Amino acid sequence: MEREKTLKPLLLHYFITNRCNAACAFCSIWKDKPKVDAVRGDVAANLAAARQAGCSFVDFTGGEPLLHSDLPVFLREAKRIGFITSVTTNCICFPERASELNGLVDLLHFSLDADNEALHDKLRGSESYNKVLESIPLALSNNLAPDILFTYTNENINSFSGVYALARKNKLMVILDPVFSIDGKDMASRATHGAALAWAGKPGVYLNRAHLKLRFMGGNKPGRNYCRAASAAIVITPENRLALPCYHHATEFVPVQDSLDKVLNSPQRLEAIKFQGRYLFCEGCHINCYFDPSYCYTVSSLCLSSLLAKASYAFRKYALYQRKIPLRFF
Repeated sequence: MEREKTLKPLLLHYFITNRCNAACAFCSIWKDKPKVDAVRGDVAANLAAARQAGCSFVDFTGGEPLLHSDLPVFLREAKRIGFITSVTTNCICFPERASELNGLVDLLHFSLDADNEALHDKLRGSESYNKVLESIPLALSNNLAPDILFTYTNENINSFSGVYALARKNKLMVILDPVFSIDGKDMASRATHGAALAWAGKPGVYLNRAHLKLRFMGGNKPGRNYCRAASAAIVITPENRLALPCYHHATEFVPVQDSLDKVLNSPQRLEAIKFQGRYLFCEGCHINCYFDPSYCYTVSSLCLSSLLAKASYAFRKYALYQRKIPLRFF
């Protein structure tokens, strides 16, 4: 427990809005009510505190983060104090906002889940396919190098080839991200994972194989605990609350109020660190966004697999495709 208390967080997972202009089949945030946007002053203070606490990466998420009018302000402040910035978007708003984001996003992800309009728009619950295609050249002309994020499912894995061709044509990395369920059940079949693994050997494709190893092991187990969500990530909601131990399984939302520092050292967070990965709902868990930083906090084959995948991604994107390397990426 003493060692857990001294571990510095790696990722600030900042939900700046729960508004969304899509209705993805594998997400429920768009159903949240009431709709809330993060306040500029709160975000600035929390960025500074999280950076001081040790976070190197900030992921501005939602909802759809581009629906927040202050996103460029948040990104500029994060860059100023030394964060590596990340944004994932469905691209519906991107063409109108591309110039505002010029050079501000180190890790930009465009969600594209099929190589045909009908299936992509069905999965995303919105007419966003053509917006992604429109956004790619706009991003490149605004000093941004987007990755194509393909969330794969049993339904769309056979619609990846055209997405891969599009990425290769534009010299973009494509990320294969397995769909996850918060109840611990793997929503993708072994055959679907096998197809993804076959694509993962292609140039320009990133798949964190640790995610699949974890699933094939039956996910997280309280007696074989790989989760470090409360230690590795700081998760803040649009209402300016700290979600513990993580967003999807929060047992408590602690108001930040006047100081994130106080909340990070609060009894509630220390309790969440003590029991992270050991709650009843942690059985079988494999939520990608929390295990990704967690792997770095364990000595295991999952840690090695994750580090190798990230090294391969960095080499392919920043060497083969000659993209600009974000400061302190390694």
